[in-house]
Amino acid sequence: MDSMLASVSTSVTRGSVVSRRVAVGSGLLAVACVLGLIEAAMPGLPLAPWLKLGLANIAVVVALAVADGATAAVVSLGRVVIVGLATGTLGTPVGLIAAAGAIASLGMMWALSSRGDAFSLVGWSAAGSAAHVLAQLVIAGPLVGSWSLMALAPASVLIALPLGALTGYLARTIVSRLTER
Repeated sequence: MDSMLASVSTSVTRGSVVSRRVAVGSGLLAVACVLGLIEAAMPGLPLAPWLKLGLANIAVVVALAVADGATAAVVSLGRVVIVGLATGTLGTPVGLIAAAGAIASLGMMWALSSRGDAFSLVGWSAAGSAAHVLAQLVIAGPLVGSWSLMALAPASVLIALPLGALTGYLARTIVSRLTER
């Protein structure tokens, strides 16, 4: 009898963990999509019109911090697909560039987050932002038929690092509020 109760208790606990991960992931995906749509409607930055703030990445960093890499991947790539569908860019060169940036950013942040406490959320996000920009330029080069876009890389990374740090700071603030509960 005791082993049966332990088995039921274990399956309920496992089920509640999975349910929590699905709920957290779904909520963060919704937040990422809303922020992504808002950002898609905004103009680029004044000195670098090809760059955006990366606000939707707040949800990806939070997912990586409070859930796991798989949940963060669903949030990141799900956002690219949903925002691409909503804006009409899915399957276009813009969608391909967005996907490349999201994959590079997620990969960088996931790698840094797996190093334990060696890097903070701010560090993950700053490095992810730089990886995002570089991946986009690497993909955009062949699409436009010129590698001269890489001349934008140094300035783009210099702008992306503080923007990514800001995103990471906002994510860290959210995570600290979530863990206080």
